[in-house]
Amino acid sequence: MTMLNNYNYMNNTIEGIPSNAVSIVESVAQEECAISSLLQAQADLLCKVINPCITVCDFADVINSVIRTLKTIVIKNNTLENKLRETLNFIQREGIECLDYNQQFELLDNLNSVLESIGAEEISIGHLIDQTGKGIAEIKYCTFDDIKSVNDLVITMMRLIIEKNMILLRKMRTVISLIKFIKCSEFDIFIKVKKKLLCTIKKLINSIFTEEKGLALLIHGESVKSRCALKMCINSEEISVLNELITDTVDVVCDKKRILEYKLDETITLLKTVGFSLNEIDSIMDHIKELQSSALAGEFELSRLVKEESKNLNKILNKECCNYPELIRANICITCRLACLLVNINIGRKKRKTCEFDASGCKNTSICKEFNSIINRLNNL
Repeated sequence: MTMLNNYNYMNNTIEGIPSNAVSIVESVAQEECAISSLLQAQADLLCKVINPCITVCDFADVINSVIRTLKTIVIKNNTLENKLRETLNFIQREGIECLDYNQQFELLDNLNSVLESIGAEEISIGHLIDQTGKGIAEIKYCTFDDIKSVNDLVITMMRLIIEKNMILLRKMRTVISLIKFIKCSEFDIFIKVKKKLLCTIKKLINSIFTEEKGLALLIHGESVKSRCALKMCINSEEISVLNELITDTVDVVCDKKRILEYKLDETITLLKTVGFSLNEIDSIMDHIKELQSSALAGEFELSRLVKEESKNLNKILNKECCNYPELIRANICITCRLACLLVNINIGRKKRKTCEFDASGCKNTSICKEFNSIINRLNNL
């Protein structure tokens, strides 16, 4: 009798899981919103300490504090991603029919809340990158070691941000995949949530816009830092190190921009899945135009960074004791860096290549060929 009662209890529990899963999705959305607030607090912290007199030590203390918080957030995000994925996989396995009309509507509403919280987190990340870029530009650099120290800290922080962005991107794809699945339901529940979904799509596009602006400021800060380094009495070895620092920054910017491009693709997929009127799509296009303006700001800052990188070669050329082999090696190296930078950021970010640089000669055969083909196409226009 006891075994039978236990069996009935287990059956009742299993039958109740689909509706409980809907509540779990809501809990994930609430936790993501809390993380968004924590991220915004990190950006606000940077905003309060950034000033024209900030020292490298002060900047390092704040960034290290932010890095510690980001590490904790990434761990939490991983947990939430697994929780959400398992829950949504369960719902998909059981079938949307296991939920009644009200439960399906609640599920779709909760999925929208998850997407909205993802947009809020991305906006907070954009503000954090924004303040970091401002900080890099404001710091008073005294030695070349200051330059290297700040660069290492910022790269560490940006890699954590990229790791977090990848988690959010996977979460976004999982949610949109289930929304497609719900679209096949016999109930037309999208009518009740359409307005909310439209607002969420706008927020997602705005979050990309905010992050693009942040990246433009980060590139600007890198240009200022490079200019400060070139004013110092640095030798050819330090100039080579400076090139590597710039490359590291370009790498993380490329990685970040590639994720933003994927995110925009997913947002457009959501737009197509839900289906909107022409007027509603026009309102979204206004937000995309703002996104284009932020991309232009990024291109302008990129041109300044290229200019600073070109000055590295001039610095070597002005050396009195410089020999021809050194000049040739430097020219090959810097030219390849500039070609790689332009190709990676401006041409097909999704197909970005990983390149190895060698001062003894050009090892970037594929990049050089691609760059030359681009130049040839431009010349033939």
